[in-house]
Amino acid sequence: MNTVESISLRPATEDDQDFLLELYKSSRGDDLRGLGWDEDRIAEFLEMQYESHRNFLNNDHPEMQDQIILSAGEPVGRLAVEQLPDEIRLIDLALLPARRNRGTGTLLIQDLQQQAAAAKRDLRLQVIRFNRAVGLFERLGFTRTSETGTHLQLEWNARDD
Repeated sequence: MNTVESISLRPATEDDQDFLLELYKSSRGDDLRGLGWDEDRIAEFLEMQYESHRNFLNNDHPEMQDQIILSAGEPVGRLAVEQLPDEIRLIDLALLPARRNRGTGTLLIQDLQQQAAAAKRDLRLQVIRFNRAVGLFERLGFTRTSETGTHLQLEWNARDD
């Protein structure tokens, strides 16, 4: 993998659960604040959501590679990817707020695109439709393949690029 600002990856372990919970909470909750929820209630709700999300990942993506994104050796995010016979599936890419909009996500996505091109497989993901990263994915050549009321299915195909 290319490096920018000493970006590296390592496998996630059980010891990372506190970090992963804080990362999860850092990327959610603004909509709940908009509803007037207090911080304790938001934290409790997000902890329950995180456990549900964790169970979903373990049950629906047992073969995923769950990695911690490091910058200069410090955890700054998560990259979860599943290598399937006909596609590479980006399950989760999350960065701490201080690490967003600094090129780290772009670098990681471009690395996955290179892997997909070399393997002659599509790179696919699902994202909540109001996520700010939708614009990033589209700038990097992803196209919408389907959508629901809440989510977009995006795909990058090396043969189309």
